[in-house]
Parts: sequence; C-alpha cells; structure tokens
Amino acid sequence: MQKIPYDEILNIQRKVDIVDVIGNYLSLTRKGKNYFAICPFHDDHNPSMSISSEKQIYTCFVCGASGNVFNFVMNYEHISFYEAVSKVASNAGFPLSFKNISKVSLKDNKYDKYYKMFDIVNKYYQNNIKTVYGKEALSYLHKRKITDDIIKEFEIGLSLDDNNVSKLLKSKGYLESDMVDIGLCGKKDNFIYDIFRNRITFPLCDIEGNTVGFSARIYNSDDQNKYVNSKESVIFKKGDLLYNYKRAINYAKEKGQIIIVEGFMDVIRLYSIGIKNVVATMGTAITKQHAKLIRRLSKNVVLCFDGDKAGEKATISALEVLNDIELEPKIIRLEQNLDPDDYIIQKGKDAFLSHLKNLMSSIQFKLEVNKEKTDFNDYKEVSNYVNSIAGELEKIDDKIVYELTVKKLANETGLDVSTINSLVSNIPKKEKKIITKAKSITKNKYEKAEEYLIYYMLKDSKAILLYQNKVSYLSNDKLSQIAIKILEFYEKKGYINVTDFTLFLEDNNELIDEVLRIDSLNMPDDVDICVIKDYINTIDVGIIKREIDKLKEKISSEQDVAKKVVLLEKLATLKKKGV
Repeated sequence: MQKIPYDEILNIQRKVDIVDVIGNYLSLTRKGKNYFAICPFHDDHNPSMSISSEKQIYTCFVCGASGNVFNFVMNYEHISFYEAVSKVASNAGFPLSFKNISKVSLKDNKYDKYYKMFDIVNKYYQNNIKTVYGKEALSYLHKRKITDDIIKEFEIGLSLDDNNVSKLLKSKGYLESDMVDIGLCGKKDNFIYDIFRNRITFPLCDIEGNTVGFSARIYNSDDQNKYVNSKESVIFKKGDLLYNYKRAINYAKEKGQIIIVEGFMDVIRLYSIGIKNVVATMGTAITKQHAKLIRRLSKNVVLCFDGDKAGEKATISALEVLNDIELEPKIIRLEQNLDPDDYIIQKGKDAFLSHLKNLMSSIQFKLEVNKEKTDFNDYKEVSNYVNSIAGELEKIDDKIVYELTVKKLANETGLDVSTINSLVSNIPKKEKKIITKAKSITKNKYEKAEEYLIYYMLKDSKAILLYQNKVSYLSNDKLSQIAIKILEFYEKKGYINVTDFTLFLEDNNELIDEVLRIDSLNMPDDVDICVIKDYINTIDVGIIKREIDKLKEKISSEQDVAKKVVLLEKLATLKKKGV
C-alpha cells in the first residue's frame, strides 16, 4: 500500500472532529471543555481517557495511550495507519483524492469476497419482497404491524422457493466452496442448493454494518423450524456481535442509555414505537465480547429479556458478565412470560414505556427471583434465601439503598436487621483490582532541561532555531529522535503545531506518546529566549558532566601510569569548562 501524502492526511484531520469519531466507538461524558471515556486500551473501570476537541488528541491518564484521531482508529481496530486514515475519511464522507492507494477493506482483505457475496444476496432478497412474489410475505409483515418504512430500514427481504442465489453467485464468478463455507448454500451429492428458501430474511450485521449472515422466518407454511439461521463462519460469530449495533450507536449516545433484548424481532418492535437505542444478543448468552461492546455504547444499561424462566436465567447470567466489568444494569421484567415483541403487540406502547420508566435495580430483581422460589413456611428455605441475598447485599455501596433493602428483607422474613447485618459482615470481601498510575521517575536538572527544550520546540520556531544552532545532541535517545523529527517537520512546513506534528509521526506510537506527555507538562506557554538559552546551557553542562563521570571511571580502573596521566589532563580540561 502506497503512502498517503501528508497534506492529504492533514486535510482529512481538519475536516473531522476527534470527539465525533471516538464517540462512534465509546460512550463519552463531557467534563468542562474535554470529554472522558472508559479507556479501551487497558482494563479501565473509571473514565480515564480524555479527548480534547481543541487539540484534537486523546490521552489516557492511567495507561498513557495517546494520539490523534487516526492513531485511535488504528489502535482500536488493529489496522495500519493508512487504513485508519482511509476509514476515517470514508466514514466522514471525504473520499481520498489520492487515487494510487489501494482500496481498504473494513476487514481483512482475504475475507472481502465474503462480504461482497452477502451484500449481493442481501440486495437480491430485498428486491424479491418488492415483486409480485413478495405480496404474501408483505401482507404477513403488515399484519405483524411491521411497516414499509421498517422493512426498508432493516433491509428485510424474501428468499424464494428456488436455488437462484447459487445461480446468481455463480454468474458473478464465485466458487461453490465459498458459498458453502459461509453458509449461503449447501451441497449434497454434488448438487448445490440455497440454504434459505421461501422465508422472510433478516440480515445480520457485524459492528461495522456489513451483512455477515441471515435469520430467515417462515410465513406461509407449517415448517416446525420457525427460523433458519446462518451457520457461524470466519466472518460471523454470534458471540462477537450485537444485532442493530451500528444503528444504535448514535441513539444510545443521544439517550445516554442502551437497552439489551434477546431477539432481532424485539429490536424491530421497539424501533417501531420510537425506541431506537436498542441491540439484541440474538438468543445467545451475553459474552465478554458482548459486554465490551455494550460498555462502548453506554454505562447506563437496561436488560429486557423474555419474561419466561429462560429469560430470567439469561438476565442473571448477563448480570454476572456485566458486573465483571463494573456495569450495574437496570432490569425490565415483563409479565405473562412475554417477549418484548409480543408484549408490545398485546399490551401496547404505553404499557412498555411504563416499564421503561419504572426500572428494577439488579438487587431488586434478584430479591424478587429468589423470593418466588422460596417457601416461607420452610425455615430451611428461608435460611437459604437470606444467605443467598446476603452475598448481594455485600456488593451494595450506597448506604441508603443498603439499609432500605435490609429492612425490606427483615419484614419479609421476620428476622432482626442486626441478624441480616451480621450475615453480610461475615462474607469475605473480594479484593478489588486497583489500577494506579505508573510512578513518575525522578529526573535530574539535566534531563528536565532536555524535556523543557522539546516542550518549547513544540510551541515556537525560535526554540527550534536555537536547538539547530546551539545543541550538538541530547542524551535521551527518544527526545533526540523527536528533536530531529521537529527539525524535519519545520524545514518542510515552515511552522510547528503539536497536533499536525503527531500526524507527521504517523504510526510511531512511542514517539507520539512521548510528544503528548511532554506537551502536557505544566509549563508557561510564553517562550522566553533567555530561559531557552539557560536550558541549552544546562544541557551542555550535563553533557560535560557525563563525560567527566566516564573519565573518572576510566581513571579509577586504569593501571598504566602514563595513560592515567593523559586521562587526568583531559579531566582537568573538562573541569575548566565550568563543572
């Protein structure tokens, strides 16, 4: 892949806002003039990443991750710097004018053909439902109160009772083996056939919005298999994606909340009544990868699984996974064992909105679930009930919530509050993982002088020219590399700017991190030439001091008298320079 010219990169960077780009990946909270987010580059539990719209950079105050908008996308998605530039430009609607760069796939290029195959088939299915063959399917959807607008929004389509998908893909040059590998077709006795036949199709997308599978529903037959789903493949793994993730990003940010349901029909139903900050696990238990994706959307999570026992079990499992990353979801528990789709159809929009306004805490949910399983006439069951709840009480940090919950439990069981408190206090406390900032290394005045010189070289050309004319070298190799790069940038561009300079460093994360660390030093911004000269003099003295120290080591180990005399003379000469 050829390089994108620096001026092109700079032009893109000036057209986008790093806050908007990172906001598409992470949930942001504004504090003062900056935004903060849970850092995705370490095991973060409190928002420690700062994003500056003014400087167009991000910095994590714990792990030190930092950079510009392209570095974030590069490191977050594990792609090259130039792929990140191309992606940011494409997503912002600014196509690259530099034509010689190869097209960048959102995923590994070796899978690009699979994404194209799914895209072709998805468009084919969408077209089918608009034809005369789709009238019955459309009628079915309309009876289910799924409007044409929703059909278009979610790209709902129709597979016909034929093998036209395999024929279509063959006509475009795709191999039968690839059609079978990704689950669009099957093969038996050398006969290739379409997996999805005579069903309403719902495309399943990855977190980038690429179609990677289908779920297909019967609508005019008695087939016992209500749904047929794509098999997992190299591009489709249920545990790694959430249905409607791409659409939900902006709505979750706008509402400051994300709702998690089980099925894609639940998502579509909520969407139809104006609730768009919703994603689905597609019937699988919430995985660690799901949890990470959910945390990117919002810290304010609502679980609304099916109202039956399976949904109850799934909620408990989800709470455990989400609690592990310190998310405390609220819960909607629907009556009559209904899922959200059927609940809204039967009970109406207002009934669901009432649930959404009166959310249960996780402790309330667990109390209710355990209470339903308990025979309060059986002392042993009451004991098991209280002991199981004690473990949950121990996790409550809010003193008022704790006391109210304990009183409620005492009223239900007839136990004294003191008895319940004693049970809670006897539970071994779990050690919380504490992530602390790395201890700063104490630097001597010579090391500080080098840092301060770089600080002002990043601010003003006068410091750059003084370095160029007065400084022979810097003892710190990383700072020396930065200084050389600053000179190179200034000679080419005629100015200096921290954000633009980080773009010039491209994917050199080590130097970028160091540049932004130095830029964050609490120093006066006004460049005083006399002060800069003092730093340079201190650097020179430091160089001489290091040479003296090396000479002293040589003198102490030298056995030859004549050689020792020569070394002593050199030492005297250095000392005359003012050390």
